[in-house]
Amino acid sequence: MSAAQPPIYGIDVITDAVGTSIDAAHNRIVAVGLSMTTATELFDGPEADLLALLDERLASLSPGVVATYNGSLLHLPLIARRARRRGVKINLRLRADRREAPESPLSDLDHAVCGAWGPHQHLDLRRVYDEGRRPKRGRFDPEMLVPAANELTERDPCRDATLARRLSERRWNQAKKFVDRMPVPAGAPRRHLFDANPAFDRRDQPMAATGTGGAAELRRRSSDS
Repeated sequence: MSAAQPPIYGIDVITDAVGTSIDAAHNRIVAVGLSMTTATELFDGPEADLLALLDERLASLSPGVVATYNGSLLHLPLIARRARRRGVKINLRLRADRREAPESPLSDLDHAVCGAWGPHQHLDLRRVYDEGRRPKRGRFDPEMLVPAANELTERDPCRDATLARRLSERRWNQAKKFVDRMPVPAGAPRRHLFDANPAFDRRDQPMAATGTGGAAELRRRSSDS
C-alpha cells in the first residue's frame, strides 16, 4: 500500500434470492464477506445480528474505503433497506446519485446511490471498469475487463470481497477518482472521512438506515495479503 492510499476493505453480500432479481422487501441477506489485508471475515447467521456485527466491525477499523462491485446499485441500498426492515441501527449513509440510472438487480431501485459507512467512503468498482470499457486513444488494457467475466459469479462472499479489495488496491490510481464523496455529518471531525474527488449533485436526496441492533457471529479466515 502506498503512502497516499487509504486502507481498503472489500465487501460482498449474498442473499437468499433465486435468479438475478432481488426484492429488498422479502429477500434476506444470508452472508457478508469482509476482506482486509490481514484477514477475511464471514458474517452469517440471523440477518439482524450479522448486520449489527458488521457495522460494529467496520466502526473498529481505521478510516478508509469500502470497496464493492456494483455496490451503488445493489449492496449499499440492499443493506440499508434490510437493516431498516429488521430495525437495526447501522452507520451507513446513502445519497441518491441521479447522474447515472443503469438497471439495478434490486427490483424497485431506479437510480444509483453514493455512500459512506461510518468513517469509510465507498468505491464501486463497476464504475472504474465501465470507464475502462470505453474506447480510448493509446494502448488498450485488457485487465480493465476482468471483474464481471467469471470472478464474481460464485456465491462466495469472502472470495468476492477479497477480489474487490485487491482490484481496488491494484487500480488505485485510476479508482480513487470514483470514490464517493459524502458530506461530513455536522459535528464530525473531517479527518475521520477519507476525502476523495467526485463532487455530488446537490439535488440528490438523502437515504438512511435506522433502528436498533444486536450481537452476531462471524468466522475469520487466515491472512490473504
